[in-house]
Amino acid sequence: MEDFLIFVNKLRVRFPVHVEIYYSKIMDWCIKVYKKGCAEMYPESKHSEEDAIIVDVQDNDMELAFAKAHVAIKEWLMSNNGGY
Repeated sequence: MEDFLIFVNKLRVRFPVHVEIYYSKIMDWCIKVYKKGCAEMYPESKHSEEDAIIVDVQDNDMELAFAKAHVAIKEWLMSNNGGY
């Protein structure tokens, strides 16, 4: 978890993103990273209305959820931003 948060904290300085992290006994650990209002800029990404979804992870294992999110954000950046 700490590695993911450090990575996102450094990333947000040069590539502003929104991050939602929460736990629900129904949905388990949920991590969502997105660019608000940027769906048109990233047509190959998943979208939620006007937002480009970078990461949308759900898992009952907290460590696994953060690891999946960390990998997913780096893969998205490599595909859509020329690297991280």
